[in-house]
Order: sequence, then C-alpha cells, then structure tokens
Amino acid sequence: MRNVIFALAIVLGIQSVSHAQIVRELVGKYQMEVQGGDTLELRADGSASFAGEETRWSVRGNQLSVGPDVMPYVLQGNRLVTTVGAIQLTWRRVGSSKGNQTPMERAALAAGPQGTVGQANPQDAQARQILTGTAWCSFTYNKVSGTSTKRKVVFRSDGVMTINGGAETYSSGYGGTYAGQSSNASAMLWKFENLRLLVDDRSGAGYQDIALTSTTNSNGSIILKAQGREYAMCQ
Repeated sequence: MRNVIFALAIVLGIQSVSHAQIVRELVGKYQMEVQGGDTLELRADGSASFAGEETRWSVRGNQLSVGPDVMPYVLQGNRLVTTVGAIQLTWRRVGSSKGNQTPMERAALAAGPQGTVGQANPQDAQARQILTGTAWCSFTYNKVSGTSTKRKVVFRSDGVMTINGGAETYSSGYGGTYAGQSSNASAMLWKFENLRLLVDDRSGAGYQDIALTSTTNSNGSIILKAQGREYAMCQ
C-alpha cells in the first residue's frame, strides 16, 4: 500500500511540475496581431488584464480561460494562437514579468492560477476588433464568362457596414473584343453578438445571421467566408 501511495505521489508531482511549466510559459503580455490590436496580460498570480479590464485566467490542457470564456490555444514561440468560435486569433508576446516576480507571484506560479472570475467578455470584443481593424476585399473570376467581380466591405465602429463592388466583363466575337463595367454601393447595419455576425439590410427583416466563418491561409492571415464569398484584408 505504501508503495502505491509513493508511486501516486510521484505521478502527481510530475503532473504538477508539467502544469507549472505550462503556466510559466504562458505568463506575459501579448498584443493582438491586427492594426491597433488589444493587449492581453497573463500574470503569475492568476490575474489578467484584457483591453484595460481586470479579470482572472487559468489553463487546463489545451484550454485557456480568460474571464468567463474558455478557448483552445497553441503557443508557438513568442506567439499565442487562440480559437474564438470560427475565428483564429494570433497574439504576439510583447513583454514578460518573469524577471520581476514577487515571492507571492513565484509561489502562485508554482501552484498555477486558480479560478476564472471577472466580467470581461473578450471573445466578441476580439472579433469586433478584427472586423473593424481593416477593410475586407473579395475577388472572383469566371473563366467561362470572362467576368471578374470585386467587393470591398468596411465595418465601421458606429454599426454601419459599407459595401462597394464592381464587375468587368470581356467577350470576343466576330466584331472584336468587347468590355463592360458596372459598379454598385450599399450600406447596411451590423453587430457581432455571441460569436455571430448579424446584418440588417434595411429591408424590414431585421438583423439576420449570415453564418460568417473564417480560416487562415498559409501566411497565417485571416480569411473570412460569408454567403459563398471569401474576403481577405485589403492591401
């Protein structure tokens, strides 16, 4: 029986060291890799700061909890990659408090952060930051008809979404090659709630979920997908 208890203690000890190591690697200050991105600071005592608001954080397996929200994460060198609903966010480490830890912080770090308390809700805020941080462009080409289309979408912080588009058509025949152009512009209302993009086209139907999803390309840039089109950050 004593041997069993001793073996169990060794196993638990290894697990504690492993967890403490994970926590130690995560402690630091990060900034979202978009223009004007928010900052996230994970402290050794289990406290955290997101976008200037104080909350708590913890980690379990591959799940990072910040305030009331739990999200899968991967630590890649000095970058923290989190998955928020259908959106993948990349945070760059911009600082660390490892060299300035108080004895209390070092003790907390060894035990790991405890609890998940706070009012901050970073998931929707992060998504809004991404949407409003840049214009989003889409391009399509139909090799059969020779028609190309462009679309530029801007999510304004006042809740208005502007859409500017255009099309070019080239055709050839007995009389030569013909080109045609058209353009259009529209404005709608938008909001992001509970990890869903809701759009009101002012037709009277109110806000509708357009089933926005996202992926990342080989360069790690975010690609948005909605209603059969893909959008990338405009250059």
